Amino acid sequence: MPIATRLPSLLLCLLPGIATLSPARAEVVLDLPAGNAELEQNLRTRLRLEAEPCDAPHWRVRQLYAAAGKDFAPALRAFGYYQARFDKVLNFTDACWQARFTFDLGRRTLIRERDIQVDGEAQKDPRLEKVLAALPLAPGAPLNHGDYEAIKDRLRQFAAQRGYLDFEFVRQELRVYPDDAAADIHLHADSGPRYRFGELHVQTQALDPDFVLRLSNIHPGEPYDALAVTELDRRLSDAGYFGRVEVRPRRDQTLDLAVPVDIVLEPTKRHAWRAGVGYSTDTGPRGSLRYDNRYINRRGHRFEGAISLSPVLSGLAADYVIPGKDPRVESFSFGARVQHEDTDSTVSDSVTLTARHTLQIGDWNQNRFIELLHERSEVGNDETTATLLMPGIGIDRAYADDLLRTRRGYRVSFEARAAHEALLSTTTMLQLRAAAKGVYRFGEGGRVTARVDTGTTLGTSISDLPASLRFFAGGDNSVRGYAYKSLGPVDDDGEPRGGKHLLTTGLEYEHPVHGDDWWLAGFFDAGNAFDTDDFEVRYGYGVGLRWYSPVGRVRLDVAIPDDTDDSDWRIHFGLGADL
Repeated sequence: MPIATRLPSLLLCLLPGIATLSPARAEVVLDLPAGNAELEQNLRTRLRLEAEPCDAPHWRVRQLYAAAGKDFAPALRAFGYYQARFDKVLNFTDACWQARFTFDLGRRTLIRERDIQVDGEAQKDPRLEKVLAALPLAPGAPLNHGDYEAIKDRLRQFAAQRGYLDFEFVRQELRVYPDDAAADIHLHADSGPRYRFGELHVQTQALDPDFVLRLSNIHPGEPYDALAVTELDRRLSDAGYFGRVEVRPRRDQTLDLAVPVDIVLEPTKRHAWRAGVGYSTDTGPRGSLRYDNRYINRRGHRFEGAISLSPVLSGLAADYVIPGKDPRVESFSFGARVQHEDTDSTVSDSVTLTARHTLQIGDWNQNRFIELLHERSEVGNDETTATLLMPGIGIDRAYADDLLRTRRGYRVSFEARAAHEALLSTTTMLQLRAAAKGVYRFGEGGRVTARVDTGTTLGTSISDLPASLRFFAGGDNSVRGYAYKSLGPVDDDGEPRGGKHLLTTGLEYEHPVHGDDWWLAGFFDAGNAFDTDDFEVRYGYGVGLRWYSPVGRVRLDVAIPDDTDDSDWRIHFGLGADL
């Protein structure tokens, strides 16, 4: 007989044997009232029979089956079931074995009395009351031995965090009365004294230890707090000076209730270079290169430089930064800027010298500055050469629950600057600017974004202002449907010459259409730049596509302006975060 004919017959003969090779599964059924998934998991974990395979010896299966009561008892007591009963059945088949346990849980033990006391200095700690109020197993609650252990763990954690390093329990009792289905808890502890921070020992080569201590949020003599130690580690890591940070409280070297702290720091690279590329309809393709020197000296002084290039806006910037008293929230800087801008309506070249004081107060950033600006600009047929010495102040605040995919967030800012002819300036003026933007998402549905930008200039003629201090509207982040800086009062030739005031606003709704990466948007923008006696509102509206790419949000909009003399629609493209 040919091999091809014999092969199917051979396979048919082998199938019964192959089937018997498939491993049968032992089965343990726990018949419990509904809603006891956690108890069932605990019972199965304790039950040694659960691990036996089908080919286990019958005598061993029967032995573990008979011992199931001993296995179940601690699992049941752990959940307060001291009166539980169960029936059991064991069956053997040719292939395997099966066991079934049917439970009558009886009355569950409830907490009758809970007596928790902490003596010592912790009695006066305001945090203790909050900890005690949040503890489980209040009177009337079902007994759970895991929760009882959790009470002790939380009290120990509280003591360790707050510096009660001699904390100990002097009474630990959980009394159970099975016949009454009741339990009483008695936990008494002595916190002992609260320890303090001792000396901070800084080990670093790149910076002076005194400068590092200015970054610290803890000081010798203050009450010990483990969360403050964690915060110190985060502060030093975020400072930008160190590649590795290790903060070690030395409890083994405690003296007179003072815990010394070792701070071991390894510097990060002294020189850092960062390059970037991007594109927007306003500026076209753009590239940037940043350079940071993190260690000008051991006092934490830094140098920051940047160059940016695009067909519309290019510049070179340099800043020397001096940390303040608290370097994390305060700094002083001295810088210079060279900038060239070439739009459809303006051409300008400027040089700026700046002295700046930056201070963070709570959630607000405060920015005080003095700028010396020299700028030559052409706006239409208007040529201006201006020199302005401008003191000013800016404040801003921003919040986003997620920088890339913001569900709720906002940004608000305000800036004021002034110049006077008596102080190295070619004109006298006061300029105010304010802006706000908010984002809100409705659950897992759509998202609304609203924004407003305002500005006003007082005390001078528009012809005396350089292009950088005139207001224009239009562009990706202004009134879409119009070109960048194409809106505002016009000169005799109909070219935008800029305005003394600005008011623009926008409202946008986005909705996800494919997962959480692709969205469709509809928007409406309005506003203009204007002079005091001439405010002509321009509108733009349209639809857009949003893609949350791995490198940031990509925005593509098709906008229609209300004035269609020049074009019927315009594309706006950009890449960047929401706020």
